[in-house]
Amino acid sequence: MLPLQFVILIRKIHFILSFFVFFVTLPAFCDFSLYWRESYFLVEGTGISTADLSNNSAADNGTGNDRVYSTMKLRMKPSLGITDRLSIHAMFDAFVTPHATLSQEEGAFQGMLPTDVNQYGPVLNGTSLPNALDGSGSGFGQSTATTGDGNFLIKTAFLEYISDWGILKIGRQPRHWGLGIRYNAGDKQQDKFGDRTDSIAYELGLGSIKLGLLYSKIAENTINSSKDDVNLYESYAHWNDPEKDLNLGFLYTFMRHSSNFVKLSFFDIYGTKKIKKFKAGLEAVATMGAPGTVSGNSAAQMGLASEFDYEWTEIINSYLKLGYASSPDVGKLTKLTVFAFDRNYDIAFLMFNQGLGAISAQTGISASSNPYTNTIFGAYYLNLGSNYQFNQRIGANLNYATALAPLPLVAGGNKNYGHEVDVTGWYAFLENLKVKVTTGFFLPGDFYKGTPTLNATTNPCYGGVASMLLTF
Repeated sequence: MLPLQFVILIRKIHFILSFFVFFVTLPAFCDFSLYWRESYFLVEGTGISTADLSNNSAADNGTGNDRVYSTMKLRMKPSLGITDRLSIHAMFDAFVTPHATLSQEEGAFQGMLPTDVNQYGPVLNGTSLPNALDGSGSGFGQSTATTGDGNFLIKTAFLEYISDWGILKIGRQPRHWGLGIRYNAGDKQQDKFGDRTDSIAYELGLGSIKLGLLYSKIAENTINSSKDDVNLYESYAHWNDPEKDLNLGFLYTFMRHSSNFVKLSFFDIYGTKKIKKFKAGLEAVATMGAPGTVSGNSAAQMGLASEFDYEWTEIINSYLKLGYASSPDVGKLTKLTVFAFDRNYDIAFLMFNQGLGAISAQTGISASSNPYTNTIFGAYYLNLGSNYQFNQRIGANLNYATALAPLPLVAGGNKNYGHEVDVTGWYAFLENLKVKVTTGFFLPGDFYKGTPTLNATTNPCYGGVASMLLTF
């Protein structure tokens, strides 16, 4: 009898071969065209020391202060052109490295929604709110359709029809808007997550103006129930002027979940502008309405991100990111005020990217959180950095970040998150084969000491990540 691991490996290889045979041979017998958008293979290793900010190796309930792990992902993006106007686009990940329960990569545990375990996510007055609400790790990630094994994940699959007036899309499609603080498709190779919704979408093109309508379902617990669905009704307007390098957009979302009294309105506006060597971008999100679970609760969330970039020379550019995410208000137990940026919108390697600290009961932040599930919430932040590209094969980055909480998360608590410095270097062995190394040093602020009575002792955290990326 063959070992179980060997049988599983054979199943994976058989499925992938069948997939390739289908998509490669089908166009030969039909008037179809198969093409591949840029795909890649990524291997990444991460090591972090003193993640719980304690010099005690057994701190944070045995979690420990050191963590070492790796991830591996093969991402493929096939498209099938049926006619000049009709296409099917897909994206899947193969051999994603899974975690024991959740995953270092989104959805690697079959059927799990990628949610943040932070207690200041969708919780109001001590009662948990639906995970689909903004305030969880992302709020809009989808569970993943698989083949029965969590290491082969179909991320997107949708039909696209291009008419004389606009574009119709039906299926599980990637979502991205503005700077990516709310909807972020995760198009960068190192992104750990990607937002997508099961939607019917139509975009009307009127020259420089595009108008869109979408209907999406982002949760379905019981297929026979009409009350457990989370529905999104959305519309947007987008204006693009290439001659002036100007983009402006407004997105409105109405979220409804009848069984939990959820009726929320999201207002998302953004703009980008380039003037010679200077680029600027701004995105603001506000949420109002009833967040659910208990009738009478209210929501008042706010997120704001700004980006500035200046190109000094062809090889050196500097950037500045300033932003704000509203904080939970411990004095207003019936109002949802915490806003969480999308997990792909990072400002530093450790800060707002990895779980840090050992005082989860006081702050909701802990080294026991899963990797890459933290997010920017409850903070004024500043991110300053510079990129240096020596030539087409060698480059480096220097990055500094700091943040303050708008309100203390516990009575009498401090608001200073701390300071972080990251250094990154990369080298391209070939045009499509790149190695990159990032090291980070985080000096925690008094925020991580918890309540004045606890006044926990903290120590700096440091770590690094090395990756190899092959694009094709």
